[in-house]
This record gives sequence, structure tokens and C-alpha cells, in this order.
Amino acid sequence: MEVVAYLRSAALVLAFVATAFSSRRVWMLADQVGLFTFGLGFYLIPGYLLQFQTNGTIDGLHLFIGRFLGGTMMGQAVMSYKLGKSKDPAVIGMLFTLRTAGCMVLLVMMIANGLLFSGEQQGQWNEQYVWFSLLGAVLWMVGNLIHLIQIRDFGVLTVGCTRMENHLRLDFFWHFVLIFMHIVFTKEMGSITMPHKPFDGLHVSVNQTMGVLVLIGSLFSLVATGFRQPEDKRSACLGSLVMHGSYVILLAWAVIITKSQPVASGLLNLGTTGLPLINVLRAYFFAPKTKEG
Repeated sequence: MEVVAYLRSAALVLAFVATAFSSRRVWMLADQVGLFTFGLGFYLIPGYLLQFQTNGTIDGLHLFIGRFLGGTMMGQAVMSYKLGKSKDPAVIGMLFTLRTAGCMVLLVMMIANGLLFSGEQQGQWNEQYVWFSLLGAVLWMVGNLIHLIQIRDFGVLTVGCTRMENHLRLDFFWHFVLIFMHIVFTKEMGSITMPHKPFDGLHVSVNQTMGVLVLIGSLFSLVATGFRQPEDKRSACLGSLVMHGSYVILLAWAVIITKSQPVASGLLNLGTTGLPLINVLRAYFFAPKTKEG
């Protein structure tokens, strides 16, 4: 590996050691800043972050899916930041529980994809993927696990049927069904939503990584229905707003400005992102802002 590759890996390890064994607040801030920074990087410069980790040529669809991954990561970071400020122990407990479980699923999927597509000439991950992305996923999981096992009070979740909670449940079911299909039938769904370009291993891997992160966010929408304070429920909505807002911008740009997506598939994709955006907008802006109880 080149010197810069060693420096990237060393920076990840040093950041982990400096924050994972500190206070919960320090780790959460590092987690949120790191996730948002990498998300912004994938949104703005996906070519750089993908090129040094893979063999072959990075095409426009790689960049397009990479930007979707970036928007997902930024939404997750914003949601984590807002939920991390909650005074309710149930919110903090669920935050670390779902993040740790999600990291484990993400890590298994990344390893599986790395092995599955190792023989492809185009869209194959290289050793930089192991020492950057996989290493980062392992450290992210371990850091969340360290702080999860230190939690002693997981609080109490409630059950409600207000308008906000119904919007959150709809957000969960919409994403769970759609993203589950994208993860399991990635190439088949890609032929529907992006028919102008066949998927290679890198397309599949990045798309599934994004899918796991979206599923984590959808689970937050579900458990947020049991949070006692409306502001905590609104924080779960905010992450979805950032995520879907970034999706709509990308799709509108691809269909209207660059014309890199066919109109029919572009409108289909805008519908599948626009409808959940409207749903969480209704939950965020029209739900009561006064505290319950």
C-alpha cells in the first residue's frame, strides 16, 4: 500500500482510540461528525472516495448511487445528533441499540459483498476497501458497542396513536418494504429504477450499503412512536427529511439539468422519494410541539 493509505488507516484508529474510550458525549460527537463528514464527501466527491477503493472505471451511475449513500449518511448523522441531546434514557438506549445492531448487519454485508464480487474485473473492491471502509465499519461498531454495554437505564417506551406517530409508522413500513426489496433483489430493482445501465459489483455493494443505513433510519421511525416527548419524535423525522431532501435534489438534477436519467425512471424514483418526504414533512411540521404529560 502507498504511504497515504497507511495514513488513512492510522487516522481512523487514532480517532477511535481517542474517542471510543472517552465519555459518551465525546464518542457521540465524534460519531456524528465523522458520519456527516463522510456523507458530505460521498455527496460532493463520490468519485474520489470510490476510486481508490476499487478496480476499474468509475462511471456516472457509480457517482449517482454514491451521492445517494452520502445523503443517507448525512440524514443519519443529523438524526443521531438531535436524538443524542434527549434527556429521555429510552431514547439514548434505543439510539445505541439500533446503531450497534445496524453496524453489525452492515459489516456482515460489506464482507459478503467483498468476497462475492472479488472475481470481477469491473466493480471489484481492492485492499483499500479492507483498510478503509471495512476497518471504519469495525471501529464504528465496536465504539457503539462499548458505550451500549455501559448503559444501565434503558427507560420506558410508550404506545400512542397520534397523527405524528401514525406518520412515523407509515415512514417505517414504506422504507422497510421498498429497501428490503432493494437489498435482496438489487439488480432486479435496479433494472426498474435505473434501466439505462446494468449493475456491476460496485453498484450492488454501494446500493446495499445505502439500503442498510436507510433500514436503520426506518427502525428509528418505528421506535420513535414510543418516545414520550414530541421533540424526540420530531428528531427522528428530521433525519428522514435531510435524507429525502438530498435524494430529491439529486433526482431533479439528473432528470432536468443533466438529463442523465430517463424521464420515466426519473419520475418513478422521484415518486418513491417524494411521497415519504411529504409524509415526514407532515409529521414534522403539523404535529403538536408541546410536551406530552
